[in-house]
Amino acid sequence: MSSGLTASTSTVHRYFEISLFLLVTVGFLALASTGRLDLFTTLVVAGALAAKSLRYRRRQEPELSAGTVKTLTILYFLVFPLDFVLSGAWPDGLLPSVTRLVLFLAVVRIFSARTNRDYLFLTLLAFLEILAAATLTVDTTFLVFFFLFLVAGISTFVSFEIKRGTETARAAAPAPGSTLGRRLERSLLATSLSVAISTLILSTVFFFILPRVTTGYLSAYGFQPEQISGFSNEVALGDIGAILRDPRVVMRIRAIEDEPRQLEGLKWRGIALNRFDGHRWYRTGGRPRVLRPFGEGRFALPTEALRPALPAGRGRRLAYRVLLEPVSMDTLFAASVPVLVDGRFRLLAQDDTGSIFTLRPNFTQVGYDAVSDVARPSAELLRALPASYPAEMEREYLQLPPTDPRVAELSRQVTQPFNNPYDRALALEQHLRTRYGYTLELPSAPEDDPIASFLFERRAGHCEYFASAMAVMLRSLGIPARVVNGFHTGEFNEVGENYIVRASNAHTWVEVYFPEAGWVEIDPTPPDPNAPGRTWLTAFGHYYDAFDLWWDEWVINYDEGHQWRLALELRRTLAQSRDAQLWLRQKRRELTAEMNQFGARLIASPYTLPAGLLLALAGIGALRGRELARWLRTLWLLRRGNGRPLKAAEATLLYERLLAWLRRQGFRRQPGQTPLEFAASLSPSVLARRVAEFTQVYNHVRFGQAAPGGQLVELFERVRRWKQDAEARPV
Repeated sequence: MSSGLTASTSTVHRYFEISLFLLVTVGFLALASTGRLDLFTTLVVAGALAAKSLRYRRRQEPELSAGTVKTLTILYFLVFPLDFVLSGAWPDGLLPSVTRLVLFLAVVRIFSARTNRDYLFLTLLAFLEILAAATLTVDTTFLVFFFLFLVAGISTFVSFEIKRGTETARAAAPAPGSTLGRRLERSLLATSLSVAISTLILSTVFFFILPRVTTGYLSAYGFQPEQISGFSNEVALGDIGAILRDPRVVMRIRAIEDEPRQLEGLKWRGIALNRFDGHRWYRTGGRPRVLRPFGEGRFALPTEALRPALPAGRGRRLAYRVLLEPVSMDTLFAASVPVLVDGRFRLLAQDDTGSIFTLRPNFTQVGYDAVSDVARPSAELLRALPASYPAEMEREYLQLPPTDPRVAELSRQVTQPFNNPYDRALALEQHLRTRYGYTLELPSAPEDDPIASFLFERRAGHCEYFASAMAVMLRSLGIPARVVNGFHTGEFNEVGENYIVRASNAHTWVEVYFPEAGWVEIDPTPPDPNAPGRTWLTAFGHYYDAFDLWWDEWVINYDEGHQWRLALELRRTLAQSRDAQLWLRQKRRELTAEMNQFGARLIASPYTLPAGLLLALAGIGALRGRELARWLRTLWLLRRGNGRPLKAAEATLLYERLLAWLRRQGFRRQPGQTPLEFAASLSPSVLARRVAEFTQVYNHVRFGQAAPGGQLVELFERVRRWKQDAEARPV
């Protein structure tokens, strides 16, 4: 060390080294919590930090020499270009390779730091760790590590300045473990916590009031977002089965107005797939049509692709807000027939199936408001519609690959009693829901004909098989149908009043075409009999998720729109507070008038005085009951205690009464004086002699030797008469 003060003799130095070690460790933990570090790097760095923590506990000196550090650094820089290329080269490999470089330098430096220059370089590396973590994630876990990093950083800088000042002054620092050393450590920790909390509060205020500018300079250099398979232009049968075991949150949705549960039962539509080759569904058609906003990020969506003619005044529109995680490519999810999307989008696109796209992958969370028409055409209308379809519709949505003849035969058997497409579709839906089982356990080997195997052999599957089977059966009957990939409504969080949609809520259903009414949703999949129930962990998760939602919406996606909403809410709150103040004033006046009337009636009542006396006596008894009892007991002893031996407690009462009388005469017993010493200290001698006589008898009674009650009472009275007796005695 440059100062000559070793860690074994300097509390400040040891505190600084531990703070710096914690700073580096918290930075690494923030990186590891993102889930973006590879397993090998995570294990190596974690092991190195654990080993260093044990050496700190044993107060051992740095292990690596300057020459060793130089050699290791040169070797790593020779390997770094290869790591950069293997990580994906420019720009995808930049952040992963640089992150591993920073971690390598931090580990090497923490095992070799000896000088102030080493310590400052290690602090810079810790800052780069937390900066990389901030680039890779923005969830609430990072908030926890950021606060810990802030505390450790302030503690490190404060202790470093104290250490450097001590070294400059060549002053002796308190030894670790000493009383002064422990007090100094606690003081440094308390200072660091208070400064960190104050900084966090102040920065929070500035965060919400400073003008917002939407940026994303570093997001493109982060690792690519995790994608959920199943939401692309093609899906093979069985893909959804893997997703249904994935608990990751895909999006959170809440109603903007009215009842938060009004979204219950809706499905979040993603991609519609129109072609089937026997094993996979895929989408064909022209390029999606680009939509341009009619306001700042507001897009009116054409509804012809889903519902050719929405009945005027008969629709049911719901407004909701979606916070979409970066796991679903460029697809936006909406309910039923979306008519409006409002978000931070420059352009949107919609294909001929009504699916909505952002034209670029989502590298960060995306928040948008949407309005959908969720009204469903009536059954009477759908039954009355003709069963004639345009040639283009038949060519596109009646296409089938070579299929097992039993599929078409089963379709005809199930729908034979019905003469319209709607009732036939309902019959197939009911047949699949009641005659087949739900399971995620499917054969691992590919099947030659998955639909026939599902319908006639396994008779169990998950939503993809049910929807595919129904679409194929409808097409075999000449009814246009397609499958849609999306999500169930999700799990309602009563704390945040929003729906949590996870990857395990992924779902596939069928849309059936009806002339003049458009596409109508039908779901043939029965409910999962093994759906998880609610536990106390579920309730705890709802509280955490509610905070996570607040963090995502009001921190990660905080923009000028949120500032405007916050200002309006503040204005509304102030207006409500003024109304509340007027209401409180009115209530106070009414209460005052009622109290005055009650007081007048109370004064006029004949029971007020007796009740007041009883309450006063009860109050005195509650506050001074024990003292009053002791005083009455002493008074009784002085008047009636002549005829029997006194108990020790009774003698103590008389002695306390004597001390109280002497205090009124100006004689006060000092702390530490025994009763006999106090008696000897009195003056004049007459008083001292009589108090001593009383004290001797009191001691006999107090410590177990009985004495006549009249003797102690008589001595007490003699003490009180000493002045009269002294004046009556002849000189």
